[in-house]
Amino acid sequence: MSVIVVAFLSLAVLPASIGATRTFTSGHNPLSVTATNGPIVPSYSHAAATTTLSGVTSATVSSSVAPSATAISNGTLPTCKSIQYAFPAGTGGNATRAAAVKEAYQYAWDAYNEYAWGYDELQPLSKTATNDWYGWGVTIVDGIDTAIIMNLTQIVAKELAYIATIDFSTTSYGDVEVFDTNIRYLGGLLSAYDLLKSGQFPTAGYIQADIDALLSQAIVLANKLAYSFNTPSGIASGTYTVSATGVTYNSTNTASAGTFLLEWYRLADLSGNASYRHIVDRGEAPLVNPSPSPVFPGLVGTQFDTTSGEMLNFAGGWHSTVDSFLEYLIKVYHYKVTNTTTFYKDFWLEAASSTASYLAVHPYGFPDLTFISELDDNGTLTDFMDDYSCFIGGNLLLGCKVTGLDSLCDLGIAAADGCHQTYNTTLTGLGPIYWGWYDSATNEQPADPDRDVDAATRAWAEEYGYFIEYGDEVYASFPESIESWFYAYRITGDQRWADYVWDAFLAINSTARNDVAFATVNNVNMPFGGSQSNSLDSFFFAEVLKYIYLTFEDPSVVDLGQYVFNTESHPVLVQCGIGGVDNY
Repeated sequence: MSVIVVAFLSLAVLPASIGATRTFTSGHNPLSVTATNGPIVPSYSHAAATTTLSGVTSATVSSSVAPSATAISNGTLPTCKSIQYAFPAGTGGNATRAAAVKEAYQYAWDAYNEYAWGYDELQPLSKTATNDWYGWGVTIVDGIDTAIIMNLTQIVAKELAYIATIDFSTTSYGDVEVFDTNIRYLGGLLSAYDLLKSGQFPTAGYIQADIDALLSQAIVLANKLAYSFNTPSGIASGTYTVSATGVTYNSTNTASAGTFLLEWYRLADLSGNASYRHIVDRGEAPLVNPSPSPVFPGLVGTQFDTTSGEMLNFAGGWHSTVDSFLEYLIKVYHYKVTNTTTFYKDFWLEAASSTASYLAVHPYGFPDLTFISELDDNGTLTDFMDDYSCFIGGNLLLGCKVTGLDSLCDLGIAAADGCHQTYNTTLTGLGPIYWGWYDSATNEQPADPDRDVDAATRAWAEEYGYFIEYGDEVYASFPESIESWFYAYRITGDQRWADYVWDAFLAINSTARNDVAFATVNNVNMPFGGSQSNSLDSFFFAEVLKYIYLTFEDPSVVDLGQYVFNTESHPVLVQCGIGGVDNY
């Protein structure tokens, strides 16, 4: 094992606080941080949300939890949980629709192969390429597991050969941002390795050394990324400047700090090196023991100081910059049950309970429509939501099946339906990046009072329950709503969710597709999307097309009881007994 990881063994001791009993009270001194609109002071006084959802059990957090230092051996793997609906054999898929999605992948990949091979991403309007993710070919690494699942064997063989040649130890394209590098590159490598080693997908015609290189390349990359955790708190490094004061904290956003568990746990098990797991557990400890306490239990703010480990604001929720931190807490528990992951699950349950009680709200005049509000820096509801939050429906549905708490399924269905409203009511059938609504009790917009007298905004909200502000109409291959509808279909078996996914695919084809590939849609409320922007993100291959394809593939392919997806839609094998699949 590399010297790089060995050097981190001295950091691998988790603070005792990871298992400490937490209390959530207002009896603390808020951090003296000032934002442009005044001091960041927690707002602890809130009425309960006006939601009809109830019954989400408050989590009881275990005390005196110690992390498990030993991986569960294959000989003691537990039985896999039954997550999916019991589709009768030969049902649940749609071969015609799956073939159409596969054609879309092939169409976009052909353009990448012709105009951008070996570069990070294709610029489809100019038929040029860009190296915006360090020149390692992110479209190849991010998209290979989708090609494996689709049995596009010629594409996979070419991508495998390329991946084996990447030099992850260096880049001439600036500092490496660890969050996306982790979820796109490291997650892509580990997923492709698990899929090809599982025996569930064909490997004939592939060079075995190229398959093995997926794991060795993952180790090379992780050994470099490990340096980012070398901070006093163990939180991966970053910076954060408060504009009003000019004070710069050694800080990072919560999602960037807390989205490592799945990839590094899997790498620890595949490599036999537990230090990978220890490193990320240490970095996770300040996030699941937040100081000061969040306004609502489990709903931490969006920034943490990498020196002190303290939380720097109270902007909780499931939105961008905090989203995948919460996502991974239940997913790593699904991946492997240990004392530590049980603690993570309990923290996630606290967040889910707080969400049902306070953030799950209904817009004015729409008592059956549920949105999940984000909080501002002081911890006050904004009555705004972003598309990134729309993963919550699928996350809650997965958590419902993993924990056995049926009320989580109710909340997940309501959240997934709320996000569908923002697709189903636009001119293109695609959803915006951001939207707001009026408070159910006051009929006012708490975060943007200008909307209260805007006639157009009022008219739109009266018709559909929400409004889109100027500049937020873009659709840039956002996968989160489709992701939740995929989970809803696989878990409930209700055909309407598959139809929602198909409608979104048709909308993408009619607005994002062009004579070259696919591109960003600039305005979801203009005919044909108004215009396109010159970008095709790697997650179009990794996430959008994978979730759509798996909705129509036979449900036994990448079964949710056997695989768990990282936040970039890269599935890795759950550590449970799958009849020899995970014994390779």
